[in-house]
Amino acid sequence: MTRILFDRLFATALITTALLATAMSSHIVAAEPSAVETILATRGQLLLHDDGTIVRGGPKTFALGKDTSVRASAGKWKKNPDNGAWRSTWPTKRGHIPVASYHVAAKDLIVEVTFRYGEMTEPWHSHCFRLALDNRERLTGHILSAWANPNHDFIESGFLLQHIHKTPEKEIIKDLLLDRQPLAIKALEWQTAVLEVVGDETLFRMGPHVAYAKFDELKGQKTKVSLTLGKTWHEVKRVRVWEATANPKWSVNKEKTLSTRRQFSAMPHQYQAPAK
Repeated sequence: MTRILFDRLFATALITTALLATAMSSHIVAAEPSAVETILATRGQLLLHDDGTIVRGGPKTFALGKDTSVRASAGKWKKNPDNGAWRSTWPTKRGHIPVASYHVAAKDLIVEVTFRYGEMTEPWHSHCFRLALDNRERLTGHILSAWANPNHDFIESGFLLQHIHKTPEKEIIKDLLLDRQPLAIKALEWQTAVLEVVGDETLFRMGPHVAYAKFDELKGQKTKVSLTLGKTWHEVKRVRVWEATANPKWSVNKEKTLSTRRQFSAMPHQYQAPAK
């Protein structure tokens, strides 16, 4: 009788252990968030995944993979031990605001960034998020800048798309404001921004915000993705970049996707920053 009771208890313990292991395994899988659904593009090969484990900061470039790397030279960067995100600050109050750049090559691509704006506690603090695509062999400037800019005075506030081409001496050849939409954010809340590029079209989304543009200069190879952040602290938790192909459903979904967007026509960009 004692042996039977022991066998039953042992079997129950094994089943309980198996169930706990399964639950823990499921939790681990669920902890890695799935990618935001794309609309303009279809995901191909994952080219870059920065989950914050690689050290960064200063002038050095750190490898993320065989053909990808990260460099965070402007501003100060420190890892937040509570959530694993990299926190940018601008303690010197001079020089360029914080920038992290990724070397990754693709013609058509999808970029997904999970980040948050910090609290503004000083008069000089600002919120800013810019996601830029570059190829300096093609042009000086930015092939595309996608801005979620609440109040940084380098450019208009709002949810923006911009193309800027300069000479090597930084004189402007062409500066186009491609789209400008309203923007409302709350500090400390995590945001996921998604930029899709296929051919001459781009779609930029973050929560309910949508911006869209189509322009010839967007075509061709991109070799760098960069993030520019504001003067208060910001945190970047994850950056992923995929190769992209055209989504065959885009023509069907385009009108609905852009239905919440205010009408805007690309125009020469003539912004003047407020006098200090």
